[in-house]
Amino acid sequence: MPKYSVLIPVYNCEKYLGECLDSVLAQSYSDIEIVAVDDGSTDSSGKICDEYAKRDSRLKVIHKQNGGVFRARKIAFENSTGEYIFFFDSDDLIDGDLVERVDKIIREHGCDLVLYDFSLFFKDFSRNCDITLLDSDRLFTSEEKRELYLLLLRRKINSLCLKCCARSLCTEGFKHEELLSVCHGEDWFMSATILHGARKCFYLKRTMYHYRRFETSLSSGYDVKSLRLNSKAIDLVRQMIEQDGCFDAEAERRWWAYTRMVMNTFLLAQSNSDIGVDEKIKRIKSVTDTKIYRISISREADFYSTTLTKIKFRLLKYGMYRTLLFLMKLRSS
Repeated sequence: MPKYSVLIPVYNCEKYLGECLDSVLAQSYSDIEIVAVDDGSTDSSGKICDEYAKRDSRLKVIHKQNGGVFRARKIAFENSTGEYIFFFDSDDLIDGDLVERVDKIIREHGCDLVLYDFSLFFKDFSRNCDITLLDSDRLFTSEEKRELYLLLLRRKINSLCLKCCARSLCTEGFKHEELLSVCHGEDWFMSATILHGARKCFYLKRTMYHYRRFETSLSSGYDVKSLRLNSKAIDLVRQMIEQDGCFDAEAERRWWAYTRMVMNTFLLAQSNSDIGVDEKIKRIKSVTDTKIYRISISREADFYSTTLTKIKFRLLKYGMYRTLLFLMKLRSS
C-alpha cells in the first residue's frame, strides 16, 4: 500500500492533462498512487487518462457523470489508499521532488499537514511569478493555529493543491454532503476542516506547485444556490476557528472581510449576467434571508474595504438595488 495518494479531478483539459500527469508520474519518490476522476469530460481527457493508465499501473482512472470538482475529489478520496493525500488540478505542474521533500518533512517532524509555496504562470509561459507565504520554513503546533487561520481568511492557503495532509484530516470535510455542490470556495472550506483537525503543520518555503493561469471570470456562474451553500460553509468555518480558540478580534475582522468578498462576488455575477435588471434584483432579494447577507450589511464597513465597497454595501443595506447595479455596471464599463 503506497504511503501517498495523489488525487486529480479531470474535466475537459485535454490540452494540458498530459503535462500534468507526466510531472506526477516522474516524481523522484516513486511509491505513490494516482487516482484521476474523469468528471464527465466531453473532450478526449478521459481517453488520455486511460492511455496513461495502460502505461503506468500506479494510475487508477474513474469515469463518472459531471458533478463538480468537490464531488470528484470525494470519489477519488474514497478510491484511494494512501496514508497521506495530495490534491492536484489537472492543468497544473509540480516539481519533480515534491513528494520526496514532503516525505522527508513528515518523517523528521511527525506532522500531519505540510504547506508549500507556488507559482503562477500563463498558459504560454509568457509570465511567471512565485508566491511565498512566510519568510522561512516553520513548524506550527496545534497551539499556534491562529496565524494559519489568518492566512486562510486572507485566502493565502485556501488551495488544496498547496498542501499534503494525513488521510484522517480529509474525512471531516467530505462528511458535509450538502456542500458537495459548492462551486466557489470549496477549497477554502475543505482547507479549513483540514486545518481544524491538524495537530502539527510544517511550512516549506519553497515553490513546488505551479498554477496555470487562464483569463476567466471568477464570478461566472455564481448563482443563488452557490451563495446559500457558501453562507453555510462560512458559518461552519467560524465555528471551527472558535472551537480552536483562535477567533479573536483580528480573526473576526478577517472573517468579516472574507464574507463580504464572497457576497461581492455574487453581486458581480448578477451585475455581469445577461438577464434584465428586474430579474437581477429578484435574485438579490431572494438571498436576504441568508446569514452571509445579514453579516455583509450588519457593519458599515471594515478597514479592509475600499470607498467603492463601502458605498456598495451601504446601498445593499438600504435596499437601493437599482442604484447598486447601476454603480457596478458603471464601474465595469
